[in-house]
Amino acid sequence: MSQATDEQLRFLRQLRAVKEYTSEPVSDQALADILEVGRWSASGSNRQPWDVVVVRDPAVKQKFGEWGARPAATAAVVLLLVTPGPSSAFDEGRLAERLCLAAAAHGLGSTVATLKNEGPESAKQLLGIPADRRVITLVAIGHTDVAARRARPKNAQPRKPLAEFVHRDRF
Repeated sequence: MSQATDEQLRFLRQLRAVKEYTSEPVSDQALADILEVGRWSASGSNRQPWDVVVVRDPAVKQKFGEWGARPAATAAVVLLLVTPGPSSAFDEGRLAERLCLAAAAHGLGSTVATLKNEGPESAKQLLGIPADRRVITLVAIGHTDVAARRARPKNAQPRKPLAEFVHRDRF
């Protein structure tokens, strides 16, 4: 295996959900790069069935936090994913993961969060999103608050060995 491949695999393995952010803003260039990666994310038949609403407004991010997506409240920027409906959930997940990887490539923390209860409908009303669109997933992005992350109690979830979740040829 080449050295570059080892580095790339390590990068992928080290991606973690970050829920604690500093107040430092995300640069416009980093955000543009992250969104460009999103634009190139694969989707079924390359339909790209999504729209992304970039939210920096602290009041709106606070509302997202109240509607169940707590990391959004303190993130520098939130990317709200808007899709045609549940049939595009797989593509939506692919997009969210790619946005998180792009954020990590810039040294930023991120996490995927979901709006709960009245959150999806309230977000649509607040942001002028058409009623027939699905709004549930967001990606919170910011500079990792390392001190807060270290202070949080850890409930370590060890990874299963490959033999426990990989089945060869049959279950």
